[in-house]
Amino acid sequence: MKEYRCTRNALYTHDCLGHDDPIARQGYYVKAHTAEEAWEKMAIRFPEEVDAGFTVQEWEGFDVEIVEVERDDEGNIIE
Repeated sequence: MKEYRCTRNALYTHDCLGHDDPIARQGYYVKAHTAEEAWEKMAIRFPEEVDAGFTVQEWEGFDVEIVEVERDDEGNIIE
């Protein structure tokens, strides 16, 4: 199963950066076998936006390593 980043194409109804600019919109990450299946899952989640549609892009996740950085009293990083 693949992961897809899906974006709602309909204009946002509240005043925010994504109101008119789709690039500033939140993406939804959907696991599906095909892009069409991901689109269908978005249609179930947002049935009122089917006419405007959704942008679906195959997404390749990546591993993130979170490390804690310790500093001494002077702000220097402790190795």
